[in-house]
Parts: sequence; structure tokens; C-alpha cells
Amino acid sequence: RMTGFLETSDGKGERRSNPHMHLLEAFLAWYQATGERAHLRRAARIIDLFRSHFFDPESWTLGEYFDAEWKPSAGEKGSWTEPGHHFEWASLLVDFAGRSGQAELSGFARKLYASATANGLNRATGLAYGAVSRQGLPLDLISRSWPQAEAVKAAIALDGSGGPDLKPEIEARVGRLFRWHIDPAPLGLWIDRIDERGRSLASDVPASIFYHLVCALTQYLDSTADPKA
Repeated sequence: RMTGFLETSDGKGERRSNPHMHLLEAFLAWYQATGERAHLRRAARIIDLFRSHFFDPESWTLGEYFDAEWKPSAGEKGSWTEPGHHFEWASLLVDFAGRSGQAELSGFARKLYASATANGLNRATGLAYGAVSRQGLPLDLISRSWPQAEAVKAAIALDGSGGPDLKPEIEARVGRLFRWHIDPAPLGLWIDRIDERGRSLASDVPASIFYHLVCALTQYLDSTADPKA
């Protein structure tokens, strides 16, 4: 029986996939830094939970909220999916696949990416919505900056995993990130929130976004660097 990790000391409350995603990210970083396979084994436990409970093979979506038995929560929460998290998971699945030799996980990554791009984008701006239902209906129409950065990372990861050439899509996603979130902002800052019509809703500049932007743009520069330079 797969129980995952607890978010509270008493083990009560709803279960969520997102904290497990960040633990997966941490375990992969620990493994990269130390080479200790214990961290890769811990990551594998989260991958098993992804396969058995988080991922819905019928809709190619990733659930966010669950009950104590890892069943989707009742009501809207049970149908709530976030394109930005689909992109984040896609990158991590490709990373784990490369480190563990479980090449089939790249297929899950492609399905998450395909689902997010098919149903999770605002067709007017090309930006990812905050949330959509498992059936593809928009639930949160706001487009924040971090999902767009994670879309860049996911496209870069999948481009190098033996699938179709995504380089034009990578360029398009970087272009949208700059057009809507970076270029209109004062130098050195960014616009975090865009409404469904492309209008800025920014009232502050969350520092939490910085890590998403730096990681995405650093990976983009690395992927496009001249190997002879």
C-alpha cells in the first residue's frame, strides 16, 4: 500500500500531489549532488505514487487533491488540474527516466505535456491557465508567470528525450514569456498575473517566481549555447 509522505505531524487533512513533486525534485537534486542511490530510491517511491494515483490514464491529467486513501477529492477539487504542474512533472519524469533507466516514463511526460498544451492554454495569448478540469474546462483563467517558465523547461526536457523536434516550440514559449511577463515590466522585474484578455493584473512581484524564471532561462541558454564556444 502506497501512502506517500505526510504534510502535517498528525497526518490529518487532504493529500496533495504538489508537495510530493517538490520532494521528488529534492531527491533528484540530492542524488545528483551525492551519487547516493538511497535518494534515487526515495524518488522512485514518489514515481510509483504518480503511476498508481496521481496520473489519470484516461484524460492524461495529473490530480492535485486527494482523500486519505488517495482517491480524488469530492467536488471541484477532485477535477482540479494545473497545466503548470503538468509541465513541472514532465521535466522531472524525464530527469528521473534518464537517471533510473526507466525510459518509459518519458511517455508519461509527453502525455502530461500534450494534455496541458491541448486543454490548458488560453488560445488568445498562448499562455497556460491557472487551472482546468480533467475534461479541459477552464477553472482559473489567470495566467501566472511560473507556468510559462515551466512550459519552457518541459519542452527543453522533452526535446532531448528522443521525441519530436520541439526547438521551434521552445523558441515560441520563450517568446511568450518575454512578451507577456518580462518585457512590459520595469527592468529586472516581471509581471506575474495576466487575465484572459491579456491585461496585466500585477500588483506585486512575488519573489517565489524568481527561481522559476532563472531555472527556465538558464536551461534555455544552456540548450542553445554553441558547443564550440
